[in-house]
Amino acid sequence: MTNRIYEDILSYTELDGSQASLLIHIATFLNFGSSITGYDIEILTPVTTNESSPVNKLLCMTHNREGLSLIEKNSSSFAKVAREGEAIQVLHGETYEYAFPIVDNGGKIIGVISFSSIMKQNTFDEERDYILVDTVQRLMLTATEEQVKGYEPMSYLDGLIIFDQTGTILYGNEGAFHLANTIGVDRRLEGNSIFGSSLKISAIQHVLESRTPYQSEEVYYDMVLRQQMIPIPMGRNETRCILILHDWTRESKQQQELLVKNSIIKEIHHRVKNNLQTVAGLLRMEARRSDLPEVKSALQEGISRIESMALVHDLVSHYDEDYIAVRSIYDELCRLLRQSLIQNDQAVEFRYTGIEYIVSSHQASYISLIINELITNCLEHGLAGLDGTIWLDVQNRDEYIDLIVSDTGRGFPENFDIIKSKRLGMQIINNLVIHELGGHVRCNNTDIGAAVTISIKKEV
Repeated sequence: MTNRIYEDILSYTELDGSQASLLIHIATFLNFGSSITGYDIEILTPVTTNESSPVNKLLCMTHNREGLSLIEKNSSSFAKVAREGEAIQVLHGETYEYAFPIVDNGGKIIGVISFSSIMKQNTFDEERDYILVDTVQRLMLTATEEQVKGYEPMSYLDGLIIFDQTGTILYGNEGAFHLANTIGVDRRLEGNSIFGSSLKISAIQHVLESRTPYQSEEVYYDMVLRQQMIPIPMGRNETRCILILHDWTRESKQQQELLVKNSIIKEIHHRVKNNLQTVAGLLRMEARRSDLPEVKSALQEGISRIESMALVHDLVSHYDEDYIAVRSIYDELCRLLRQSLIQNDQAVEFRYTGIEYIVSSHQASYISLIINELITNCLEHGLAGLDGTIWLDVQNRDEYIDLIVSDTGRGFPENFDIIKSKRLGMQIINNLVIHELGGHVRCNNTDIGAAVTISIKKEV
């Protein structure tokens, strides 16, 4: 959408690329600015004029639920600002408007930031409101792209305080009034010093001196306040700072509960992994005690499957999120199977191609078992002790993800059908894919070996 707006500005105005980019950059603050001021904010710039087009016809950038939008409108604001060369205040019936010039690097006025709101007789204070909108428009003009990413729209319950480089409070909203006692500042706010509050004085001084934003979470009695300070250079010797106070108590409690929950889940995964490894160890002992090759082989297959399940629990226990990359599963399985199934004189290369894909631990358990069976089949039946290559290719296809395991081995027997196969490994693969992952399996020979395509439905 931004690219389309950029092209429209170039098409319908006399602005060049850098000027159009400047307007769009400023427009990214429209939603944030409106949430702070309570005003409707627009970016206005004149349409290219001709004999049939009035001078006051403008392109107007606004912000709605879908993002930035561009419309045409008639307004005299730009002409007045361009004529006077400075900000103006205009009353249109019951609507009050502040308009500030947007100047490019060459000193040319290329647009206007317009703040408009229906004037409320009981609450309107022209001097206070001007401080508010003047500060915000200056923020919109001076903030960098990196700073834009850290500014979230305010809630109507949030406190807002504006103070200058001396710490004198110039503006405070109703939310700040209700939080005044909490942060230890006089409820009258305006005219008092922010340094007289219980806020961190060192942080305030650092923000004013370095002109770098600051955010922290502080505990006041039984309340957690998230404090965001945004310094704004108003001129060579003047700096203002916007302080946003957000009651973070509920979110903080939820975060703590989530951390505890994640810790418990990680510990459960860790213990399940240990239990599975214990079972695998017991089976390994039995395999060593047996003299029958078929028993050893059956036990080794069971050990391999158990270790593939233990692998997923081990991976999850090391991450904060309950999701795992398919590549991580594949790499770890290759490492385990290389140790247990590849002969010392055998050269096997494992490769991964395609997209990076993340799955939940629920899906990961099944995918780990499936990939384990497929790699085992590649090693035992495809390569059968010979040198070769095995790789996993992951592809995105509509509502499915394709996991394609291939090798450079002997290929499948003629008329091979996975559904009719009596091999336990193939039956495990087919049942898991169809019944647990809602997908399907396709086996085919290639020019260099065999390939198995596992198509699984994406998680919602």
